[in-house]
Amino acid sequence: MSGRDTNKSLSQKFYDRYTSLIGGAISLLSPARAAGFVYGRQMYRTFAAGTTLDADKNFRPRLRSGDAEVKRAYKLVAARCRDQAENNSLISGALDRIGNNVVRSGIMPKFKFRTRDGKLDREVNKNWRTGFLRWARYCDSTGHDSYGALQRLGLRHMWSDGQYFIHRTWDTSRPGIVPLRLEFLEFDQLDALVDGVLANGNIARKGIEHDAATGRPLFYHILDHHPGDYLALGRRSTSRRIPAADIIHVWDRRRISQYSGIAWMVAVVMEAYRMEDFRHITQDAARLQATFAAFLKSAFPGFQLGGGLSFGGQSAPIKPGETGVTQAPTEIKSGIIQGLPTGTDITFASPSQPGNYYEPFVKDSQRWQSAGLGMSFEAYTNNYTDASYASSRSGSLEERLSYRSQQQFTEEQVNRRVLAWYIEAAYLSGLAPVKMPNYAKDPDFYHELAEGQFPGWGWVDPSNDANAAEKLIDLDIDTRRNQASQRGNDWDEIIDELNEEEDSLIELAEKKARRKSLEGQSNVNQ
Repeated sequence: MSGRDTNKSLSQKFYDRYTSLIGGAISLLSPARAAGFVYGRQMYRTFAAGTTLDADKNFRPRLRSGDAEVKRAYKLVAARCRDQAENNSLISGALDRIGNNVVRSGIMPKFKFRTRDGKLDREVNKNWRTGFLRWARYCDSTGHDSYGALQRLGLRHMWSDGQYFIHRTWDTSRPGIVPLRLEFLEFDQLDALVDGVLANGNIARKGIEHDAATGRPLFYHILDHHPGDYLALGRRSTSRRIPAADIIHVWDRRRISQYSGIAWMVAVVMEAYRMEDFRHITQDAARLQATFAAFLKSAFPGFQLGGGLSFGGQSAPIKPGETGVTQAPTEIKSGIIQGLPTGTDITFASPSQPGNYYEPFVKDSQRWQSAGLGMSFEAYTNNYTDASYASSRSGSLEERLSYRSQQQFTEEQVNRRVLAWYIEAAYLSGLAPVKMPNYAKDPDFYHELAEGQFPGWGWVDPSNDANAAEKLIDLDIDTRRNQASQRGNDWDEIIDELNEEEDSLIELAEKKARRKSLEGQSNVNQ
């Protein structure tokens, strides 16, 4: 039996003896409770994840609520993730690639208002969409970004911060434009000093005021400026108490006991940082080794070989004039025959960095990082040298599921709420393209008549994919509208464009026919 098995056996014996002693003591008061205690201890030991032996003895995470975990680590995690998002080329490129696939130029809405007979009102929906696309150019309260650009910005903050806020404001300076404006705020602007049980009975968590009974957010305490801004130094910051109806808190709940988010990059950031640091250290070592082309060794202790460097022991140096040989060179030049001092050997450097294990080691780390980001290794590293067509296709399809998930998150947490704000603002400002007589009674009915049109992707294998799509439609298990949606297109817009194209072609054909007729008449007259 090995030493490990012996230790494990002794540990189990001690565990069993302890269980027996405590169980015996409890049985004096309640045999039933003693039996339950012993049974629970035995069940605990049966799970491998419940062992506390040998190398696993230090793996003892504490059980905290999700909110306590976020509060404890949020600032440092966010700072590290922001650093890597800006300074790590792989991470920065991955976030750009994610934005290109998830948002692209923007997840814009499809409106689904219907006529009295239940059919889609194409004219009304087209007017809604036209008004929204016009508003999307001016929706940013700062005037800097379009709606699509704000979506990309928000998605990037989800990866680096895990959350952000959208505050609705009003601007009537542009006639004919729905006056809703969006102010994007970082999580840093929450007044974290508003925390704990408040005088009104509500519970505040890091600046968010919740209803004590339901846990729903009621108010957000927002600082008037970012606490890390250079203009904020020395200024006393005050906070505004903004109703929850005017704030969209965008975050992803991973635990039931969580009240705010953590960066999506949290599981990747340390691996990315350590590998980037290792890569830079390896580069510095390789650069240092490359600066030394050769080394000179002298048989005479203390002899000066040039450059002011003394090799050998502490004896008095031999003067160059006594040897009859010129001093050794300090650099190597092409095409030069150079004499060396007597008794000098030359050894050329053989750099060992980065070494044969560097590339496999880096690749292994990058695979872990790409998995944490929901991307294929090839897409994350932009390295397709070892990928076959089949593996690239499989990786691409799996990767799109990750992008779809982020699109759905953006749709549920951002777009639907912004669309509800937009429809409400259009109604209140009188700019809605259709009358909504029952809006005051049931606003949600109208808010649900819009949804996002996700950007899609082209076919990986156009010929085979087109045949597969055609078969699905022929078998009546898919629709043309759904196939168009998967490619990021709106079926109704395609139909409108096809009709316009056909009308243009018919008009062109009629003009050509009239021209030929006129040319024929002209030839007859001649």
